[in-house]
Amino acid sequence: MIRFVKKIGHAGFARLALCAGLVLGAFTSQAVAAEFGTLDTLSIWVMDNGLGSKNAMHRLVKKFYRETGIPVKLTSLSWGEAFNRITRTFADSNEIAPDVIQLGSTWVPHFAAIGHIRPIDSLMDKIDSARFLGEGLRSSHISGRPEMYAVPWFIDVRGFFVNERIWQELGFDDSDFESYSHFLGVLKTIATCDLTNEDGVKVTPFALPGKDDWAGQQCMAPFVWSHGGDFVVPAGKGYRSALLDSNTLVGLALYAKIMGDAQMAPHSLYENSADNADGFVRSERVIHYGTSELIKQLDYPVEAGGLANSAIAKDGIKVMDLPSGPHGKFSFMGGSHLALGSKQDTSKYALAEQLLAYMLRADNIDAFSRQVGFLPADRSILHIWNRDARYSKLVAELEHSRSFPNIPEWGEVEKILIDLSNNMGTLFANTKHKKKRSAALAKMVYDAHVKINEILNYSDSLNFAETLHKTQYFFLQDYKETYPKNAANFIGRNEMPTADEIKYKIISSKFVLASFGAGLLVLGIIIVCVVRRRKRKSS
Repeated sequence: MIRFVKKIGHAGFARLALCAGLVLGAFTSQAVAAEFGTLDTLSIWVMDNGLGSKNAMHRLVKKFYRETGIPVKLTSLSWGEAFNRITRTFADSNEIAPDVIQLGSTWVPHFAAIGHIRPIDSLMDKIDSARFLGEGLRSSHISGRPEMYAVPWFIDVRGFFVNERIWQELGFDDSDFESYSHFLGVLKTIATCDLTNEDGVKVTPFALPGKDDWAGQQCMAPFVWSHGGDFVVPAGKGYRSALLDSNTLVGLALYAKIMGDAQMAPHSLYENSADNADGFVRSERVIHYGTSELIKQLDYPVEAGGLANSAIAKDGIKVMDLPSGPHGKFSFMGGSHLALGSKQDTSKYALAEQLLAYMLRADNIDAFSRQVGFLPADRSILHIWNRDARYSKLVAELEHSRSFPNIPEWGEVEKILIDLSNNMGTLFANTKHKKKRSAALAKMVYDAHVKINEILNYSDSLNFAETLHKTQYFFLQDYKETYPKNAANFIGRNEMPTADEIKYKIISSKFVLASFGAGLLVLGIIIVCVVRRRKRKSS
């Protein structure tokens, strides 16, 4: 043996040993796989989760094969087709259903209730559920039942982003964003500035998705929750619609007020969520309520579909603290879970469990999340992400984030809320009169309330006329605005002010007001003297 090593050299021996190890490792992995009864390909279905997601998944399944010798067939679906295709495939016994599957967090209770995914409680010791956020784990259950059907994979939390250059040049302070009354004041102030970007396009304050959109309910959520409302609430053994609750109506009225305002959010009536994001990327929008993967896209060049050369990449993205409402600050938290398909052929169940545990390993969650920019679901990795200033505020937001109810009916409820948001956009585009708008909005919300209660099998006995009158009242109310400290300096400007100009304007405006007041006082004294003199002459 020593002579052999000398003959081929130590480096050659090391390479030979490595090859032998790999062969032995592969043989051992195949032997382990064979112990489970098959070497057939496993199947995993995932959605297209943005730039880098497909490459990241290909690397993960190749790595799994190297470690285990088990081949995996990867199928990528679009989000638009995913729900229906999953439903169709599991319902048809002739279709080959996936062994491991990605599900939107709100989909888990639905597919669990109809038996398309199977419980994974026996795996939780191996996976260690303590690693994951409680709000994410809540979506792994059907409300009121103990069985766990999925595990959080990544987190989709929305945050308020601002164009950093414009925000700084306007001289706004973070405290100008601390509440929804401040938020409204900032939007109205920006609307008066008459700004344009480098391409000469008018810069608008904000936009909400009001046409052909799929995420209106996610955008409505922080407005509703921060004012103490909700979409559905527990009632007896089930749930009921909360759309007509007073606190919910306050939040909905604020959402509608912004969407329908021609100055604060003029493009809302003609855009969906993707359009909203595109406007922000082109620096045509100052504020955007978006998701964390937008930050990651700044790392990718335009050739790869990224935003590295975009206007917002030059201007910079600043993540704001969430604005507060009377009942606190909230943002929507969604994301995706991984689950195991329930199949007639159970021969691959053990191998599928092995693949699921592999995908949920901390190193693999981190590798995937870093490619797509969604926050990882693992607490320990979130702690690392929190050190990155670009994501730290979004990580902090998780403490103030809520997910939608984990009930099987939520998917149908969500469709009604999506229609409600889109119908608002259509209404505002076609109706300008305030009272007509408020009456139509009240009827929309009432109809949505009735439909949701039908889905939830909950009956109430509301008086139609009284309820409509009460609901319309909320849409007629004004919402108090709190303007930025230097808001008066921007009215009527065609260009953004510099910091020195802002200081000068503040001093000047104070001087002008003082001078105007003194002038009025002098004028008043003169008038009084003239009147008295005339009275004396006449007497």
